[in-house]
Amino acid sequence: MGPADVPADTPRAAGGAPGRPPRPPRPPRPAGRRRGGTGRHGSAGAGRRAGARARRWYLREVLVAWVAARVVVAAALALTRFLADSVREDNAVTLDTTDLLGWDAGWYLTIADHGYDAAGDESRRFFPLLPMLVRLLSLPGLAGHSGAVLLTLVNVLALAFALVLVGVARAEGFDEDTIRRLIWISALAPPAFVLVMGYAEALAGLLAAAALLGARTRRWEIAAAAGLLGGLCRPLGLLLVVPVAIEAARGLPLPVIRQRLGAAGAPGLGARPPVGPGGARDLLGRLGAVLAPVLGAGSYLAWSASAHGDGLAPLTMQRDAARHGSTANPLSTVLDAARGAVHGEVGTALHVPWLLLAAVALVVMFRTLPVSYALWSTLVFAAVLTGSNLDSSERYLYGAFPFLLVAAAVTARRELWTFVITVSAAAMTVYATLAFTLAYVP
Repeated sequence: MGPADVPADTPRAAGGAPGRPPRPPRPPRPAGRRRGGTGRHGSAGAGRRAGARARRWYLREVLVAWVAARVVVAAALALTRFLADSVREDNAVTLDTTDLLGWDAGWYLTIADHGYDAAGDESRRFFPLLPMLVRLLSLPGLAGHSGAVLLTLVNVLALAFALVLVGVARAEGFDEDTIRRLIWISALAPPAFVLVMGYAEALAGLLAAAALLGARTRRWEIAAAAGLLGGLCRPLGLLLVVPVAIEAARGLPLPVIRQRLGAAGAPGLGARPPVGPGGARDLLGRLGAVLAPVLGAGSYLAWSASAHGDGLAPLTMQRDAARHGSTANPLSTVLDAARGAVHGEVGTALHVPWLLLAAVALVVMFRTLPVSYALWSTLVFAAVLTGSNLDSSERYLYGAFPFLLVAAAVTARRELWTFVITVSAAAMTVYATLAFTLAYVP
């Protein structure tokens, strides 16, 4: 006799088995054994919930990849010291090298220790958020250890950046395998070695990802806070206005916008309704999120104007030929960089393959990702290409994290993924070694 043959008045047990008398009620649990209590079962429940959160955010994978990236950079530093010692012993020549506080990290450290005036006029091209945080965290007991504070801070921020990337991928509905590939490719991408150095890349990437995640899930307060800080962190933080504005326009009750952009945000984390009962408040939240990057960058430019009489100097200094350079024909710039391989300018020629890959990735991005991601990445790509100097272009492109989403999505085949992550880790070692030996500008 199956469940359908049981008479309607036949009692069912608590476990759902038909035809059996019900179980007697259980005595009440002691207070310490209630779910969420302080007893053994409450602790176990809290542990299970913590484990579930860790799995949901892929915490183990993030930590392992984070450690692996630092092992790679440590190997590059060891190789750099080995090369310097070998050259000195064999040829009695000194090989100039640097370390985790070299290149731009040295500028951030000097600004944090002594301020912009003591660091010199050129220091104003470095936006203030990272040195401000270092100074804030350099408590009296840590006097003289600001370098260690800077390195500790940026490495913790790199971990946070990876976790927010997981949040973005979950919000956009990526599957588990793609999220795991995203974690590893973001940790071991060749330019990611600067996330171990005292650079602002981890902070800028964290803020950009948080701003777009907030905008895509209709959490305008998060988008506004991250956008404000992003504008204070890097000149490219200003470009966050564009993707946030696109997401702010999405879902507005205007036929043209609804037809072009649609009404929904990111599907994975339960986006808020486009316009709820508090419509005016929602609209103000959208407007604040759009204006936040401008307010962040504008506050620093206003200080520059007040203190030095030139508010645009932090932006125009980048147009110097020794830095990003003035506006130039992108095709000529790329061809000149490619010819550098023939003339022994290896550091310059190394930029070309990545620019070509980025161009292909943009095509994929427009076909597979939200338009806000694609347009923002296009603006970053254009900012890189229109300068006469391609130095640091890989680092700037890495900061546009949708490129990482594309890389994770298109490497689903096991053989391709194994090849890509192996080559990427090897290239990261090479790029870091070249940067530490001053042969490549990170």
